[in-house]
Amino acid sequence: MKIPKLQKTKVYRRRCEELDILIYYRMLLQRISRHLSPEEVSFLMGKPLDFVRKIEAFKINRIFVHDLVTMYHVLEINSMSAMMPSGVEISSQKNLYELHVTAFADRVIYELYKVDVEQDQKVIEFKLIDIRHDIDHYKVSTADELEKIRILLNEQIDAGFFNEERQPYEIHNLCCTELRQYIHPKNLMLVLDELFQRNDESRIVRKETGYGFGYVLAAHEKSTEKK
Repeated sequence: MKIPKLQKTKVYRRRCEELDILIYYRMLLQRISRHLSPEEVSFLMGKPLDFVRKIEAFKINRIFVHDLVTMYHVLEINSMSAMMPSGVEISSQKNLYELHVTAFADRVIYELYKVDVEQDQKVIEFKLIDIRHDIDHYKVSTADELEKIRILLNEQIDAGFFNEERQPYEIHNLCCTELRQYIHPKNLMLVLDELFQRNDESRIVRKETGYGFGYVLAAHEKSTEKK
């Protein structure tokens, strides 16, 4: 059996309280368990596409409650306790943590260590394994899904769905419901990108709001602005 080639491991460091790591772990676990890429979760949350990836690489340290609630909502998580730890005794002491991210040909491994500088040792906190989201093993079914989304969104444009601002998860839910199958957010993103490139009356634009991004028909963009 061919052994997947090991790529270079990236290491990220952060000094923070245990609560921050518990929340971080839950966010990462929820994404991985739903087989979504950081970009897909960012999209569904109405955030810049690098938002979740920056959180996972310790480039965004402050996570707002609103963002946790949004992630809880768009991923349809059963309980908010899956995002926010409760009933657990948590230390307020700050520790140094190291995240090791290793990419193989078919998977990515996340290993988090708590570093004891004085004892010169590392204790593993968790290990999670994700798939490679940048590899498409189902090109035929992906092409079929993209075409279904194109047809549906064109019908929705004609029906006036985008005459008012729509949230990403709202568009995604519509696609899943109308097409009677789970639609991969990455495929919806590709079709929306195509709609951005149009030069006719069916062009879609992305509008920034107070908490994220929404999508609206370019011809109706100004009519959605708050007066």
